[in-house]
Amino acid sequence: MKKTAIKFPNTMMSLDMLVDIQTPKPLGLTAKVFIHEQVRKLSLYNQPIECLANGQDKEGKKILINSVGRWLFGVPGYASHIRVAPVGDKVLLYYPKKSPKVVHELISSLKESIENK
Repeated sequence: MKKTAIKFPNTMMSLDMLVDIQTPKPLGLTAKVFIHEQVRKLSLYNQPIECLANGQDKEGKKILINSVGRWLFGVPGYASHIRVAPVGDKVLLYYPKKSPKVVHELISSLKESIENK
């Protein structure tokens, strides 16, 4: 089945949705790296999207915001739409409540994959 691109907002949105994820151990400063490594393993991370915004590498070349993962976690020159905050043996994820449905599905899948390991 071919994945169809979903239109995503290209402007920054408030991070008004909170999800907590129970982690195997306290992560501290490595929490964002851990979360990003885990979410990259999920197929929804690479779901194609349409977004007019672009990032930019060191040479000035455009980096397309063309997947859910790039939109949510950002690329150089384009800020992320997620904040990862470690609190003891949990990680708090803040992201836009008005995100497209696929973002909520990705976060839900991420939570399930980490907590059910």
